[in-house]
Amino acid sequence: MGVRECPARSWTTRLFRMSAGGWVLLLPLWVGGLFAGHAHAVDALILGRDVSIRQTPQTSGKAIKTTRPGEMYEIIGRKPGKGNPLYIFDEHGDLWVKVRVTDELHGFVRTDLVSVTREEYRSPRGDPLLIVNLRLTAEGAVSRDLWVVQDGWKATRRLGPIEGRPIWATHGEWFIAQVDSERPIKDPNVERTIERIERFSADGRSRILLAAGSYPVLHEVRGEVYFYRDVDEQGDVVPPGLFAVNLDGTNLRPLFLLPERHRFWKEDGDFFVQAPPPVLQAGGSRISLRAFDRAGHRMRFAVTLDGELVEQRPE
Repeated sequence: MGVRECPARSWTTRLFRMSAGGWVLLLPLWVGGLFAGHAHAVDALILGRDVSIRQTPQTSGKAIKTTRPGEMYEIIGRKPGKGNPLYIFDEHGDLWVKVRVTDELHGFVRTDLVSVTREEYRSPRGDPLLIVNLRLTAEGAVSRDLWVVQDGWKATRRLGPIEGRPIWATHGEWFIAQVDSERPIKDPNVERTIERIERFSADGRSRILLAAGSYPVLHEVRGEVYFYRDVDEQGDVVPPGLFAVNLDGTNLRPLFLLPERHRFWKEDGDFFVQAPPPVLQAGGSRISLRAFDRAGHRMRFAVTLDGELVEQRPE
């Protein structure tokens, strides 16, 4: 279950049109504001290895330069002096952004290999660094692609699309992330994909599936992760509730199942809205969660870490 607001009957919004020069993205205002106002929005940070900057936005275009991870290039706007980047789709639907190579030379680079806007999460040990690349998609949405950077940009690796933010262990030896499997859920009412809570080694080379679910909360002392769950790993619907699992993926169990006709999301006009994430409270001895009743009203539940309900009230 994704951490986002999504159109009813579909989890994406189509915001593009065809033009003579190729597929040109029609940026919604909120996306434009996101990219214009972020601290990293003036530069394109190279994430992949041997990324080519090309004269035209196609893989067949002439390569102007081959880059290395960690290099940064100034973004070229649609108009001189304007910060909004120029994005163009190629014939395969890949999105490219225009960058400055030299004062006289401009080119295009694919946005799945660079970061225009990003979030950074450094290991408690100082290295490696996790980068969440906020990447525009062909549907006009923003994908959160997770990359791991090691040894001062000597090595980088893309781990896949995620929702929310990764959670580092205090010792920095591993982290947890909610990964978008990109596999559809077997739900006739809404198009969405299976979210998987996974534990990664610090370098991203190994990963353990903990469970299907969303909004993970780590309780490191107890060695447990708490999360919302309403489908299983195959995408089949299960009774929704707050679940727990051990950090090695064992002992998956429900802590609290929602009352009948309560759900973690509701339809709101043209969108589906998900309930807020669970929150550890009172020194980590209880956890609160929210859900919607049949009328769409939001309810708050508080339970102990053994699953005992201690509070239920409307919000």
